[in-house]
Amino acid sequence: MSAAEAIGRLCEEVGLAEPEGWAAYFDIAQAWDARTDLTSASTNTELAEILFLDAAQVIRREWIEGPASLVDVGAGVGAPTIPILLADATLRATLVEPRRIRTTFLRTAAGALGLSNRTTMLEQKVDPANPIVDSAPFGVALSRATFAPKDWLPIGAQLADEVWVLTAGTDVDPPPGLVLARRMDYEVPSSGAPRCILSYRR
Repeated sequence: MSAAEAIGRLCEEVGLAEPEGWAAYFDIAQAWDARTDLTSASTNTELAEILFLDAAQVIRREWIEGPASLVDVGAGVGAPTIPILLADATLRATLVEPRRIRTTFLRTAAGALGLSNRTTMLEQKVDPANPIVDSAPFGVALSRATFAPKDWLPIGAQLADEVWVLTAGTDVDPPPGLVLARRMDYEVPSSGAPRCILSYRR
């Protein structure tokens, strides 16, 4: 399956019109992936799901209303944040990533996609005991695979008004002071594996 077909099929299955810039982002990620093992994808379908599935669900269900700011801790390849930014020009984001090669990728992608004026890349680790990120507080804090969900919640709550936890369908009990505000459940189209995004607020 071609890249265009993989992206188009994912958007069709989610019920979303493909946002402008997604194909270009796919091409950049795929080119870097071939040289640096940026993701674990072995097919175009897998890469499309890694890059776009979570973002497509967030966009379709209108979870973010601009203007708003996001912080993505352990941003990695930039998903779901970069696809979300491409779909809404009123949003801005700070992407925090400790690995230099991935930070370089994020800067390269943002520049090529016309997002440089709405993104800040920080090459740093976030200390769980004292999480500090420039420009906090943000509207939304998310971290896809850097921290265990139960560890991420108290960290994210110090950075933003709303904290997202992305899981494989499991529930997460919040610490004192946070409540589950909303959730979305969906499946990975190619495998049927469960996915869930949980949103917590004070």
